Amino acid sequence: MKFFLSFFCTSQPKSYRICFTWLKCYIICEVVFPVESVESSQAIRYGGKITESAIAKVLNMSNGPVREAITRLRSEGWIKTVGNRGSFLVDFSDPVIARDIYKLRLSVETGAFYTLAASATQGHLEYLANIVGELEKAKRGKDVETFRKWDIDFHMAVIRFAGGEILSTMVRPKLLQWYAMIFHVLERLNKTEQFIHHLEGPGASSHESILKAIAKKDSRVAARSIANHYRHLADMLQIDKD
Repeated sequence: MKFFLSFFCTSQPKSYRICFTWLKCYIICEVVFPVESVESSQAIRYGGKITESAIAKVLNMSNGPVREAITRLRSEGWIKTVGNRGSFLVDFSDPVIARDIYKLRLSVETGAFYTLAASATQGHLEYLANIVGELEKAKRGKDVETFRKWDIDFHMAVIRFAGGEILSTMVRPKLLQWYAMIFHVLERLNKTEQFIHHLEGPGASSHESILKAIAKKDSRVAARSIANHYRHLADMLQIDKD
């Protein structure tokens, strides 16, 4: 990420597409998956204000492309604009936002896992089995970053196999926002070090058990297992499910 920021700050980008890409990558790396790549005095945290002029200065471009990029990120749910106060990174630890993201993922993925269990091919099962193996390695090694990567791949693969590329493209931003929500709520609860524990804690359906339900072509069990996976996590994160 440090190289990425350095590259874009020195290459004098001029287009809206580059500005959007820069902002999106910044948000994902610094807000969804925080790393120590930007000086704390320069970092924008969740709930923090986004200023067009400041971003334009960093990217050495006019405010126009920055405004367009912010508009698109607002439509994806990463940024919100409050009256005359300006634009802010969405605070995903907000209880209402956390609940809405939970409900969306529960609805979409219950259907996706149900559908895939009835139609999964051997290729699908082998692909998912490989991901589950990588997840287990990351869990044993307590490698949070690698675990998150493979967890995203697992869920996105199921959605893609069940609903196609269009659904996958629509859901991906919300999946990343789910991770932002998890991190921010855990940070609020001072439990960020328990990330993997919260994802596959006692009583939760593991990725392995969910895959077994898909392999058995048992749609009801697959849907029930993924629902349990999310409900358990919502309870651990103290998210209002109603």
